[in-house]
Amino acid sequence: MTKGHVQQALDVFAVSIDAYIQTKMKPLLGGTLEWTSILQELDKMRGKGSWTYSTRDPALQLRMLTERLGGLGYPFDEGDPNRTLSSYGSVLRIVRNRLSHGGEFETFDALHAVDTVRTVLAHIGDVDASAKVADIRTTLLGELVDAEQPSTAMSEQVTSVPRNSEEKKADNIRADYVDGLFGQVPWEPWTTVVVGEQEDLDSMRTNRVKESVRGLIETIAESEGPVHQDRVAKLVGLAFGFSRLAPQRAKRILGQISKASVHVDGDGFVWPLGINRDEWLIYRTSTESQRPFHEISPVEIANAVVSLLKADGQGTDTELTRGVLQLFGRMRGSKVATRQVQRGMDYARAMGRMPQP
Repeated sequence: MTKGHVQQALDVFAVSIDAYIQTKMKPLLGGTLEWTSILQELDKMRGKGSWTYSTRDPALQLRMLTERLGGLGYPFDEGDPNRTLSSYGSVLRIVRNRLSHGGEFETFDALHAVDTVRTVLAHIGDVDASAKVADIRTTLLGELVDAEQPSTAMSEQVTSVPRNSEEKKADNIRADYVDGLFGQVPWEPWTTVVVGEQEDLDSMRTNRVKESVRGLIETIAESEGPVHQDRVAKLVGLAFGFSRLAPQRAKRILGQISKASVHVDGDGFVWPLGINRDEWLIYRTSTESQRPFHEISPVEIANAVVSLLKADGQGTDTELTRGVLQLFGRMRGSKVATRQVQRGMDYARAMGRMPQP
């Protein structure tokens, strides 16, 4: 029954947060477009297929709270140094993912999820909605007291790592601006949240832990995809309290990728489902300290190469390699980086996006 309480809380959340998003986005959209139009345009940019965009869909609402909205940056964190909405929104994305996949919630899991919803609703000032969720929380607390072995339940603690990205604001979203989104955008790391204890990941015996790991994989892919599977394992490890992963732990995590709703390409990069990588036209600027070069997809490098060709005309492979390295914050290229750039150029040529040598 605890799963039903989580769903009830998300239903209350969906109504309240929709009104909040509408109010926040209305001046930015000129009062003529639904806020979902932003996500539609961003998804076109990312090569996503046709979807149904409902303003009452918690998945879309949480994307609004947690993702960079093009040139608008993170409007819902504006003026908030703690980035409350994006941090708690990242937690709720994992919760919603588990719920949509039929995952089970122990009482403490459900209590934590409902508490997070209540925190968000209180933060945006919806007193009535917050009170409704508080009632759901009270019911859950009653179930916890009545449980035969409450001491065996685990309470999840949530922390967040603030993004270090530079915020860029825009006064309006216009069609010509959206067209300009194709190409260079800042790389945005996933906001880390802790969802379990180290012992859970070490055992990986219960469906609950496996579902949590798969949900994390899917959420990370949605946030950072295409993202190298080694980084996925590292981020999942952080979510269970491991700053470093032993090979055996990484292997356990990687074993869940094939069971998650994601796609892994031949280069070992994890993509969210629904993305056509041949229509994904973005490259995300970053530095070596943010993202090692081998963790940059050849598809992304190909997009950077094509962008340079459009800007500067024809160039030799050596010139293009130097330009690509600079776009990704590298003044010099290692053997690994040079090979990765070459793979990107090979992909661009295979797709007919740059001339053969």
